[in-house]
Amino acid sequence: MSHTAAPRRVRSAVLAGTSLLAVAAVYGVSQQASASATDAPVPAAAAAATGAPRAGGTVAAPAGTPAPDPARTAASPATGASTTPSARPSQAAPAQRVLNPTELPDSTRQQWRPMSDVKSLPLSGDFQLNECVTVKKATAWKQQGYLGSSRETIAVQDTLTFPDEATAVSAYRETVEAMKNCQATSRALQKQSALPQDAAVRETATTAESAAWQRRWTAVQGLSSPGDQANHVYAVQRGSVLAFLHFDEAASPGTAPSYDFRGDATVLRTLGAQLDK
Repeated sequence: MSHTAAPRRVRSAVLAGTSLLAVAAVYGVSQQASASATDAPVPAAAAAATGAPRAGGTVAAPAGTPAPDPARTAASPATGASTTPSARPSQAAPAQRVLNPTELPDSTRQQWRPMSDVKSLPLSGDFQLNECVTVKKATAWKQQGYLGSSRETIAVQDTLTFPDEATAVSAYRETVEAMKNCQATSRALQKQSALPQDAAVRETATTAESAAWQRRWTAVQGLSSPGDQANHVYAVQRGSVLAFLHFDEAASPGTAPSYDFRGDATVLRTLGAQLDK
């Protein structure tokens, strides 16, 4: 597979009706069959766009589709919760607010700006964040997209609501488990596509019921657009809500990503505090 046949990009965008984009590349964003999807290339690091629900369940990724981001330690699922919370009604969920552009990772360099107002999007079936993470049992989905100053990077916050807190906690822990195996999954997909098996996934930060990861790899065409890239993923659970923030950077072999993931703990705390309001 040639990586030079088409303009370099990390993700393609799919318009969800007249709303924001439900992205269809690096983080497996495929709009439901009922929504008309117009595939349009998005700037290089746009790989961070949203995950998308799969009508009637998860759609099998094309052969060689890379596994998603970062992995997590076996102890991680228990982070911030020693016991399983009892079911709480959805009205106990925190307000679904979104981050200000200045609160996003790498905000000084990217100068993020909202792509539109927050959108409530249809959700029938499972929500697929990326090649590794599929979230079940969500009842509502809201999305906010942000565009970087170079127009080559997109950041997206996806907020999922569940019937009760227990279901949201379960979805978060399943996300953590899926990410824990992401490196192996990604390399297996690279092998299928005869690409260098160079996927490296690491957990970059954790706080109470939240975690961040980075995956650096030569991406496989499919849910991801091809090419060298670094994927940054954040997951935060509060009450009956699970929020994801993600963005990707195009990268060159042997060159470190420009974003310093040592700031990820701050990003998690900021997103958690926003959901707590």
